[in-house]
Amino acid sequence: MKNLRIFLTVLLLSVMPVISMYGQVIMQHPHEEIENSVDTIGFKKVFLAGTIDMGNSVNWQKNLATYLESRGGKWLLFNPRQDSWNGEKKGEMDYQVNWELSHLEQSDFIIMNILETSKSPISLLELGLFARSGKMAVACDTKFYRYNNVKITCQKYGVHLYPNLEALLRSEFK
Repeated sequence: MKNLRIFLTVLLLSVMPVISMYGQVIMQHPHEEIENSVDTIGFKKVFLAGTIDMGNSVNWQKNLATYLESRGGKWLLFNPRQDSWNGEKKGEMDYQVNWELSHLEQSDFIIMNILETSKSPISLLELGLFARSGKMAVACDTKFYRYNNVKITCQKYGVHLYPNLEALLRSEFK
């Protein structure tokens, strides 16, 4: 009887699907649609605000997706960064700005990452718009030219401020 139980247990374990330790990450950019949005029910929606510099900065958004995948969970990342963006194309600026504002509103959480050498004027605008939302955390290099403005705004509205993205992730995604 004991051997039969062991055999059945081994058999059952061998046919059960393996549960991955890795999370599921879907990254959505402007002009991309999710084929079956029902598949994203239960996903935490995170907007990736911050330095892009017209595509000339480090792709921290891609690195963040890899990090979240390794942490587990289900993540839908709204990433405004586009591989090729043409602001001169008719209607593109309106589309981009409206896409960002809509997805900032739809998100459960906003990660803002402002890098030292960036100007990040749109990020500063988004900080002003969403600092009161209660769903934002900011990583801002202390050498950023407007760091004090960011720090004072975060203090006033209770937004958690970190010196870099790694510190933000360690604290916000324990």
